[in-house]
Amino acid sequence: MSDLSVPDRTSRLAVYAGVFDPPTMAHLEIIESALRIFDQLLVLVSFNPNKAGPLFSPEERVAMIDASLTESVRRRVRVAAFHGLIAPYAESLGACALVRGMRPYADADHEIGLALMNQALSPRLPTVLLFASAKYVYLSSSFVRETATLGGMIVPGSVSPPVEEALRKRFGRQLTVVDGPTPPPVAVSATPSGL
Repeated sequence: MSDLSVPDRTSRLAVYAGVFDPPTMAHLEIIESALRIFDQLLVLVSFNPNKAGPLFSPEERVAMIDASLTESVRRRVRVAAFHGLIAPYAESLGACALVRGMRPYADADHEIGLALMNQALSPRLPTVLLFASAKYVYLSSSFVRETATLGGMIVPGSVSPPVEEALRKRFGRQLTVVDGPTPPPVAVSATPSGL
């Protein structure tokens, strides 16, 4: 992996908000990508009133994301739950940008609309749209939830080991891994920097 050490400059904080129910490997990859641009990242587990009852509580999702990060990444990332408007909150923290993950085939209209609404709320706070790699671009929390709830399966590589463990606890032993082991957490080389 490339060196993600932080150069000498004013620390740049970005905020990456999402529902993360559950967090996927695509979410973890977006975190890694954001750390190539920003010095620190606040990951906010938010509430979406348009979605039916969540599979995991905000506190469980915070714990799953945190447990999925390597120690070096965790030094530059803070994970918390938040209910409210993200853009004004991020601006109040001194963030320099919002980060959003986007699947080019499914999310463009929604994410561009959300970025424009956030720009209206906080005009000085840009939104940076990041794509997951081809390996994870299809991946969504909905896909993971549906394969677990409807099919009793966990697709290899779709979630980190801590998320897989949480899914197994939630659904019991009926969950099977489709074909092979789940990869380890995202590994990023980073220098210490707290939020």
